[in-house]
Amino acid sequence: MTGALLRTGLSLVAAAIVLASASPARAAAERRYVDAHAVWLAPHAAVRLPETASGPVPTALLFHGCGGLRSMQEDYAAALNAAGYGAIIIDSMAPRGIGRAGAMTQVCTALRLRGQARAADVFAAVDLARRTTGIDPDRLVLVGWSHGGWAILDALTFAADGDLPPGLSAMPGLEGVQAAVLMYPYCSFPARARRHSIDAGVAIDAVLAGRDLVASTADCRHVLERASDAGVTVSWEVWPGLTHAFDEPGNPDPRMQYDAEAARAAHQRLIGRLDELAAP
Repeated sequence: MTGALLRTGLSLVAAAIVLASASPARAAAERRYVDAHAVWLAPHAAVRLPETASGPVPTALLFHGCGGLRSMQEDYAAALNAAGYGAIIIDSMAPRGIGRAGAMTQVCTALRLRGQARAADVFAAVDLARRTTGIDPDRLVLVGWSHGGWAILDALTFAADGDLPPGLSAMPGLEGVQAAVLMYPYCSFPARARRHSIDAGVAIDAVLAGRDLVASTADCRHVLERASDAGVTVSWEVWPGLTHAFDEPGNPDPRMQYDAEAARAAHQRLIGRLDELAAP
């Protein structure tokens, strides 16, 4: 997750989160149907389709980390397009009026827009993708970096237990979603996936960073092992020597070191998942 050390921030605000969640005076979040949420999100969802496509193509829905959109989302989209696949880059910050500073100081410290709330964007993006010309609605892959991975995993828990995600007034589905690919996802407190079942209908593949100082690799392994034991198709690898955001060029945070070779490998890993969907 780009930006401030999330685990440190969480340790400072955990008590405030619990108190805010328990407060009867807490304002209720606006709720709407998923199609209305998709309309609200659509101006901030960039569709990237390969120029050579002759029909609907398998497509990846890309969910950025807590710091907002970075250049790596466009890098992945370009790699997908070159391989003949589509991409939708979803910006969860702009429609909420969250700039870079707000993302770093509020979202990256879990004071605002935790993964549970952002799960609504996952369902809305699926609804949007299924209604977009040029996209195969039955061959979709969710892709999340850090906070985006948190949002995806929590969306899968809502799909599993039928609870309404914050902001939605009716339970949507994930029809057409075949897999989720997670890059160094955040799996620690207060992620819902730590204590809830995950929808077994979506295969999960994760890349964990061996030197991650932001998202706990051990916590993610626990979540993924629980899901696997419950019957979810799960695969993951720990890539040794890599840091959080290893695929983001130009990150000034010394805890996050770009590795061009590993970034290309991550691109190919995602493309491989789309290849599996495209196979007859």
